[in-house]
Amino acid sequence: MEEPTLTLSELLAEAAAAAGLGDRAEAERLYRRATERSPGNSAAWLGLAAAVDGAEEKRACYEQVLAINPNNGEARAALQRLARLATPEQASAIQTSLSNAAALVAADPTRYAPAGSPSTGNGSDDHEQGPVAAQQMLFCANHPETETTLRCNRCGKPVCVKCVELTDVGYRCKDCIRQQQNTFFNAETKDYFVLALVSFILAAVAAPIIGYVISIFGFFGWILAFVLGPTVGGTAATIIRRSIGRRRGRYMGVIAIIAILLGTLLGVLIGAAMLGFFPNLLALGIFAFLALSTIYATLR
Repeated sequence: MEEPTLTLSELLAEAAAAAGLGDRAEAERLYRRATERSPGNSAAWLGLAAAVDGAEEKRACYEQVLAINPNNGEARAALQRLARLATPEQASAIQTSLSNAAALVAADPTRYAPAGSPSTGNGSDDHEQGPVAAQQMLFCANHPETETTLRCNRCGKPVCVKCVELTDVGYRCKDCIRQQQNTFFNAETKDYFVLALVSFILAAVAAPIIGYVISIFGFFGWILAFVLGPTVGGTAATIIRRSIGRRRGRYMGVIAIIAILLGTLLGVLIGAAMLGFFPNLLALGIFAFLALSTIYATLR
């Protein structure tokens, strides 16, 4: 039960904290309580939209924001993104909502704040919170000539639609997303050299063998390639990861692919020179694509 002394701003702060910690269930509960307490608070609806899972419920929340303030840039951008992922019928309904909001702004442009997220409230304590106060027009931190109404909900930096991504906890700038991802990357410099060497050797050894096996089946070697590609790729990825102590790096997938391609080229040339055969290029290409896709997905 909500404490009597808990203000709306405190309720929103607790909800935002829960979202930041990844507790979406608690964030959703608190944001729902905030929308029930103040149905005219756009910040509460924006937070609830980020906390819920279903696309339809997200859409309803963002449309509620536009009903409060048709000039809210975050809600417009989110609805446009949902429209791209929706069915034609749903996309049409979303576009109708966006068009209606645009018409309201065009009919009375002075009524809505340029930044588009003021809280109209219902006579309670809506106006005591900074996050829902009217703002002046902002310019993207990365593109100073581009006007925007969006801010990263982690660092607060103004960003345009090209520099922001909609995450499970709201809009985040790409810098904050990269910083979060960096916590998972613990590879050392030497790991990249080990990874490249192991990948090159594996490819140089496996290429002539795989090429020879596939060539035995002639034109129908592509069938075998479909079977062997993911299996060999998964095995190679496991060996490569173990060689670097299962550490992860941002560019490991790219480096492994380059090393494997070079090793494969060497292996094919060795096979042609020493074993006297030239592999089925179609089948080998299918095999390489499937194997490399599996390796890249595992190492990235």
